[in-house]
Amino acid sequence: MPVDTDTSPVAVNEEICNDFSRQTLKRSSMLKHKDDIENLFRKGRKANIDYIRYTYIKHRTESAQGLVRIFVSAPKKYLRHAVDRNLMKRRMREAIRKNLSQLRKACAENNICVDIAFVFQSNNIQDYSDVERIIVLSLTKIYSEVYEKI
Repeated sequence: MPVDTDTSPVAVNEEICNDFSRQTLKRSSMLKHKDDIENLFRKGRKANIDYIRYTYIKHRTESAQGLVRIFVSAPKKYLRHAVDRNLMKRRMREAIRKNLSQLRKACAENNICVDIAFVFQSNNIQDYSDVERIIVLSLTKIYSEVYEKI
């Protein structure tokens, strides 16, 4: 049987790379510094939806592009085993990755930086569909509050 050996490289369109509809969650979009995290929890706005607590803070940037940074946590207080904590963090990060593009686009258009923390607060492991539903609701609320106050 003949095998198709066409290995020509695919040209990447420059406009597609800069499109905010790409569903990626790069390492640079994760909130990592201790001072930034403490500032977020100290000064940020907090709300709960079911078993996920989210906190966010908005600030202006001088750069040409806005930025959305994410912090995800599943405390040992609720999930004792590291396997379970990691599973819930992976599920939350995946739901965020799939649904963050609209907020990113609004932040980029208005030169706004938003830091968001999601903290899992349940003793039970939740299904991905439930986690995604709550993440979508919280991102929608953050988007509406951030976008209204521009």
